[in-house]
Amino acid sequence: MDGDPRDRITCHRHATELGTWTVATCQPRPCLTGLVAAIWYGEGQVSYARDRILPGGRSFLLINLGPLQYLVEPGPPEMRVPFRDLWFSGAQQRPLDTEAPHGNALVGVAFHVAGAYALLGVEQQDLADRVVPLADLLGDSVLALRQRLLDTPSIEGRLSVVEDWLLARLAPDRGAHPAVQWALQRIAATQGQVSVATLARESGYTRKHLAGLFARQTGLAPKVLARVQRFRAALGFLGRSGAVPWAELAARCGYYDQSHLVRDFRAFSGCSPGDFVRHARPDADSIVVR
Repeated sequence: MDGDPRDRITCHRHATELGTWTVATCQPRPCLTGLVAAIWYGEGQVSYARDRILPGGRSFLLINLGPLQYLVEPGPPEMRVPFRDLWFSGAQQRPLDTEAPHGNALVGVAFHVAGAYALLGVEQQDLADRVVPLADLLGDSVLALRQRLLDTPSIEGRLSVVEDWLLARLAPDRGAHPAVQWALQRIAATQGQVSVATLARESGYTRKHLAGLFARQTGLAPKVLARVQRFRAALGFLGRSGAVPWAELAARCGYYDQSHLVRDFRAFSGCSPGDFVRHARPDADSIVVR
């Protein structure tokens, strides 16, 4: 696993009515796997105007190496914020709309829930539901990382540059609190079907103290993260199955009733479950909205 990074890279090429693009994903080295879910590079051109990225509990480092892209801020009035260099996307509890009208060439790091706190050394409570220039968090020196990537022609080389940058940021005294690590595992294992009261009781911390730890290290409250995980579990079930009654899906994924499921679908995707299934899905994390 620590050898040639090419042995850890998988590459997929897509050519459909949605467009043509290539995505190369690098499985991180073992010392990063608890913090980083994936390092990836994507380039290509889509045929649709707008992508909606769905919440998943993760945060992201995004480095634009190609044409100008845009983050669409909801209105009124709606605003298109240009994305030129390096950005950090905190953990989200709302969908994000993006546009890449001229194609894209993008390097990304998907952090596990508490991974950005450990690697970037920045508390996350003020970064949830925000997308901010990375230089605002770490200083202008990070712009050199983008230049190194622009000067590196190969996909393998670019992924290796980013992985080395992350490895250089590893600090033994900066990691998720044991109670946060334990609670994250419980939330994941139950697919969000565990109450905050149960987490607090079993962790030995008060709900207030546990929520404070979560806010600083993940950006989200335990209850919100559980809701996001429950929503993602519902999406995974939809992806594996044909037509399923919504009431049955709600019960299977731990919702009180079908209206509870509908509320979370609207909150996390911007549409009802019935509308959601009519949208094309370029990948597991997004839908086409225009």
